Amino acid sequence: MNLYGLIVFHHVAASGSVTKAAEALGISQPAVTAHVRNMSAELGLTLLAPKGRGIFLTEAGERLAAHAARLYALQHEIARDMDAYVAGAAGDLRLAATPLPASFLLPELLAAYRGANPGVAIALRTLGADDALAALQHYDADAAFVSGGSRSHPGLAGKVLREDELWFVAAPHHPLAGRRVPFRTIAAEPFVLREAGCDAREQLFVLCEARGVPVPEAAIQVSGSHEALHAAAAGIGLALLSALEARKAVARGELARVKAEGVELRSPVMLYTRAEEELPPQAARFLGLLKDDPSSRPA
Repeated sequence: MNLYGLIVFHHVAASGSVTKAAEALGISQPAVTAHVRNMSAELGLTLLAPKGRGIFLTEAGERLAAHAARLYALQHEIARDMDAYVAGAAGDLRLAATPLPASFLLPELLAAYRGANPGVAIALRTLGADDALAALQHYDADAAFVSGGSRSHPGLAGKVLREDELWFVAAPHHPLAGRRVPFRTIAAEPFVLREAGCDAREQLFVLCEARGVPVPEAAIQVSGSHEALHAAAAGIGLALLSALEARKAVARGELARVKAEGVELRSPVMLYTRAEEELPPQAARFLGLLKDDPSSRPA
C-alpha cells in the first residue's frame, strides 16, 4: 500500500475537497485524483462519491480515512521526535568515567543538562580507565572522562578537560593542619594510601623519589576517593587527594590542607571521543555545556 497515497487521501477526507487537498500538499489536482484512484483500485473499493459540487466518503472511505488520520498523526509524531533527536533534546546520552570525574565533576553538570533536556535518558558508567576507554571504542559510551593523565588508545582522540590540583589534607586536629611545611616533614607522617595505579599515589611516590625521601608509611590502604576522604577526616593519616575530591570537605571543616613548600602537583582529567567521528547530538550538546562551565576548564 502506498503510504503517501494514504496521506493524500487523509487530506481529501479531512478537507472534503480535492482542490483543498492539492493546495495543502503543494501538488496538482490531477495528482491528488490519481492517488485516490490508485488507492481505490488497489483496495478494489469505491472510496469517494460525488455530492453536488463536492464529494462524500463511502463507508469504505470512512474506514480508510480513520486509518489515514492515524498515519498522518504518526508522521507528525515521527517528525517531532527526529527533530528533537537531531537537536540533542531526545535520545540517549551514554558516558563512561573513572571514579573521580564520575563522583566529583560530572554530577552537577549532568543535573544542569538534565534540567535543560528532560527528554534525554542519561547513563553514566563508573569504570577503570582502560574499561572506560574500551566502552567508548566499542560504542557502549559516547564519551569517556578519565583522570590521571593521557593514555594512547587506537581510534580515540583525547584532550585535557581540566588540570586539577592535588592537595595534602589531614584531619583538622592534626598537628600539621593548616600549615606550610617542608615536603620531608609531610612524607614522615603516616598516610592514607590509595590503591596501586591511582594517579595521586603514583605522583606521591615519584615525588618522594625525586626529593630523595622515603615513601610515607601506610597507616591504611584504601580503594576509592570516598574511603580516603573519610579515613583522613577520622585522623588515620594524611592523604593526597584531588582538589575536586577534597574541596567540599575542606570548606566544611572536615579536612584541612597541609601545604608542602615548593611542591605543586596536578592531575589532568581527560575527555576522550572516537577520532574522526561525529558525536551523537546528545553528546555534542552535553560537551557544549562543558565548554560553557568554568569549573571544567583547564586551570
